[in-house]
Amino acid sequence: MPLTEQFVRNLQRFRLVTFDVTDTLIKLKDPVTQYLQTAAACGVRDINRTNFERCFRQQFKLMSEQHSNFGCHTIGWQNWWRQLVINTFNCADATVPQDKLPAIAEHLLNVFRTSACWSHVDCAADLVQCVRGIGKSVGVISNFDASLPKVLKAMDFDDKFDFVLTSYEAGVMKPDPSIFEIPVKMLSIEPNQALHIGNKFDMDYIGARQSGWSSLLVQSQFEPATSEEARRHSYPSIAQMLYALEFEEINW
Repeated sequence: MPLTEQFVRNLQRFRLVTFDVTDTLIKLKDPVTQYLQTAAACGVRDINRTNFERCFRQQFKLMSEQHSNFGCHTIGWQNWWRQLVINTFNCADATVPQDKLPAIAEHLLNVFRTSACWSHVDCAADLVQCVRGIGKSVGVISNFDASLPKVLKAMDFDDKFDFVLTSYEAGVMKPDPSIFEIPVKMLSIEPNQALHIGNKFDMDYIGARQSGWSSLLVQSQFEPATSEEARRHSYPSIAQMLYALEFEEINW
C-alpha cells in the first residue's frame, strides 16, 4: 500500500518499532471452546463452561505465581501449560478421569501453536508492512513462551520481523525495563529512537515509556488505570492507529 508523507514524518525519529503480539497483531478465536472440544474428542464431556472459565482464570493466576514467566526458571513452558490444563479440568470437575488428562493437555499444547486457534487483528499486517516499508527495524516484544516463533509462522508473520523477543527468552516479563534494553543494545541505538506498540497500559505503554521509549496503545476500552497522557497516544483499534499515523500529526 502507498505510504503517505505524514506516515514517514510521524516515524522519522525512530530506528526501531516493536509490537506486542496477543490482541495487538493476532488474537485467540475462542480458547474455552477449543479446550472443551478437545476434551470431548478425548472422551471427557459435559464440563460446565462457566465453571471451566472460572477455574482457568484461577489456575492461570496460581501457575503464574508459583512458576512465573511460563516456568522459564523452574519447570519449563511445556510442563507449565500441561499442568495448567490438568489443574483447570480437575478444578472444573473433580470426577474427570485422570488417565484422560495427559492426552488432552498434549493435544492442546500442539493445537494452540497452529492457526486453528488464532486470527489476525484487522490491519495489523498492513501496519507492520508499512513500518518495514520505510526502512525501520521491526521486532516483537511479547510476554509469551518460547513457542511464539512457531505461532507467528503459522499466522504468516514469520518473515515480517527482524527479531522476536519473548519474555521466556529474556528471563523477565514486561514491564521490566530489562526486556526493553535487549533490542536497544542489540541494535546499538538510543532508547528514544525506539517505539513500542501494544495493548496493555502497564506492560506495554508504561513499560516502554519508563525505559525511555515512545509508545502507542491500542485499547477498545480504556483500562481504569490508563493515564491522560496514555489516552492521547491510544486508539480503539490498529486500523484507527494506522489511519492516524498516515494522516494526523503525532505529538510524541
